[in-house]
Amino acid sequence: MKLFTTHRPVGIATIAIAVTALFTTTLGAAPADAVPRGTPVPSSALPPQVTTALEAAIDATGTFDGRRAISAGVTPSTADDFATGWAAAGKPTRNATIDQVAIAEVRDALPSLRACSGKNRWDYTGIQLNVYLDSCNTTRVAGILGTAGGVTAAAAAITAVTGIGLAVAGTFAGLLAIAGGIVTICSARGKGVVIHNIPPGPAVWCNGQ
Repeated sequence: MKLFTTHRPVGIATIAIAVTALFTTTLGAAPADAVPRGTPVPSSALPPQVTTALEAAIDATGTFDGRRAISAGVTPSTADDFATGWAAAGKPTRNATIDQVAIAEVRDALPSLRACSGKNRWDYTGIQLNVYLDSCNTTRVAGILGTAGGVTAAAAAITAVTGIGLAVAGTFAGLLAIAGGIVTICSARGKGVVIHNIPPGPAVWCNGQ
């Protein structure tokens, strides 16, 4: 079994960044539909009670209900941040205040949807978690990380476009926020990125699709 999946490098080498884990919450398990049973889950920037409440507020149509999330215990600002990231990924929301300025900034940075390149999905190799974002969603996530919604909004967008559970999306979003512009650097080829983590460790790295 290979330790790392192989992808085309960006420039002369794959960019790798190891960061110190700043998160004090370690999740015991991801939601049942997030990763296969037995998959180790890395520390997340979002506490488990928050991810549970936010995911419970997404109905069968994929609509996020801010009022339902608040009733489940999250703060109004967290519900609004999540709704902003969910909306940035093109998903419907209700009963939440969307940061329309952030949405407009992300939208304006996007190329034509017909110009999107790459795939959106996730996989677990048995050792390594991998999240794939196409070129348009790479722009969305990078842009939303820089807004007031920050990690919560970016985690919402990652979950929305890949289907990975919010706990794991929170890990990737949190580490990417610490790593600064790594997503922009890794997407230099214009074909999207693959972001990697070996749970439960704190290292995150990426390369181009």
